[in-house]
Order: sequence, then C-alpha cells, then structure tokens
Amino acid sequence: MRRFFGYYVKMLGKNDAAAIIFGITDKIAFIQVITKDESYYHEFQNTDVIIGKKHFEMQIGDNRVDKQGMKLNIHSDKLKVSGEIKFGDFTPHGKTRDCIMGPFRFLPFMECRHLIVSMRHTVDGEIRINDQLFEFKNTVGYIEGDKGKSFPRKNFWSQVHSGNIDISASAAIIPYLKLQFVGTICVIHFGDRKFLFATYRGAKIKVFESNLLVISQRGYELWIEVLDTTKSLPLKAPTHEGMTRVIHESIWRKVRYLFIKNGSTIFDITCNNAAVEFSDLNKD
Repeated sequence: MRRFFGYYVKMLGKNDAAAIIFGITDKIAFIQVITKDESYYHEFQNTDVIIGKKHFEMQIGDNRVDKQGMKLNIHSDKLKVSGEIKFGDFTPHGKTRDCIMGPFRFLPFMECRHLIVSMRHTVDGEIRINDQLFEFKNTVGYIEGDKGKSFPRKNFWSQVHSGNIDISASAAIIPYLKLQFVGTICVIHFGDRKFLFATYRGAKIKVFESNLLVISQRGYELWIEVLDTTKSLPLKAPTHEGMTRVIHESIWRKVRYLFIKNGSTIFDITCNNAAVEFSDLNKD
C-alpha cells in the first residue's frame, strides 16, 4: 500500500461515547465505528470519496464530516448507522493541522504523520448505531488525523477531556530510512495554557508500556497510567500491505493523568471516560 489518510472523530456524552473513523487507502475507503462496547468496520469503493485538500472535509459515500458537523448513513447486513451531529467552533493547537509535527512534517519518507484538527468543540445531535441511540446535547468532541504508509510497529495513544483540561498524547517507534527512534507528540490544554511535548523539542519517553506512558521535557513530566483492565476493542489499521493489521482501543477507560514541573504538581486527575490505544506488532 502506497498511502493512507484518515480522520478520527470522537464524541463524548455524559454516560457514553462514540468515535467514527473516516479513511482511505490506495485500494479502498472505509469507515470504522467504536463505542464503549462494540467496534465495526465497513468498506467502500475509494472512488466514492471527497477530501478537502487544505481544509477539514471528507466524504465517503453518503457519509460526510467537515467543520460544520457530520452526517452518517450506512446500511449493511452487519452495520446500520444514521444521524447528524453539529460541531461548535474548533479549538486547534496551532495555525495548521500538521503544525504539531514541527520540522518532521517536511521530511520525506515518514511512515506516519499526525494531525490535530480540534482539541475541543461542542457536539450536538444524535446518531443511531444498529439498535443503540447515542445522544449528544452540548457535549464535547475531539478530532485528529493520520496519513502515511503504515501505522507504527509499537504505539501508545491516549485522549481525554476533563473540566478545563484536554490531553492528546502519543508515543511510537518511528522508522526513518535505516534508523529508528522512539518519538512522541503530546498536546495539553489546561485552561488558557497550552503545552506541547515533542521529540523535536527535546521530549523523552521514560516509560513506554501498555498501561503506563511517561514523557519528560525541560523539567515537565506527564504520567499516563491506565488503572483498569477493561477489554479493548479491535480496529483495523493500515500497513504496507493494506488494512491487514488489528490494533486495540477503548474509548471508556479509567486513566490517571499526572502533570508535574520540577517535582511540583500542576494537575493530578483520574478520568473514567478516557480513550486509550496500545499496540505492539511483536505482541498483537
């Protein structure tokens, strides 16, 4: 497979959550759906796709997402999804979706490039996934994207909203030419304050395990500790051969986030509705 591109659109309700993944490869387009209890995958022809080149927009068949909102219409034997969601104003981290990649976004041959579209925005509307109705009334959403040739061999990712705190953090083994290194991108919005941890800014991964990620940068440390044993759900992921890999994610986990500077606590929160993904090709 020469390339893939996709957006991850998460909606968090008071007692539930759902995420919709719009994606395309050289051969097929797809939509994946993940809730607290189930995950689904549905393929489309990749000729039936519209993608905004310089702005956030993607349409696959009768399913569309852009800065105004999202409309869904899938009817198959295993998956029926319908509904409409309206988005409020986006909260980006920088001027462009790929600015979090820093100078790495200009390097050729990168295996995967990460995008953040919105750290936080309101969501209003409802969607029905098979027989379950998901209602979102002035709740919160998050949108990110990825593009490249393959998902990393090993990665940890977590995202959460809690009060005035928004976190999106990831770490991965990144191959580049004949080398490889452990890279990280972590964005924290805490009230009016914004923090960016990144490899190109000197961030280091101190612990990289399935239930614990510790990132340090210039006196700051972020600890992400998964506290429960909730079973994660399967999602398909791109490789050089196609959508042949299965990774696992949960969007409703109990996770502790500890943020400190020079030993002093900035915040220490435990959330029951955090999203977590961990994959290791040697263990999957």
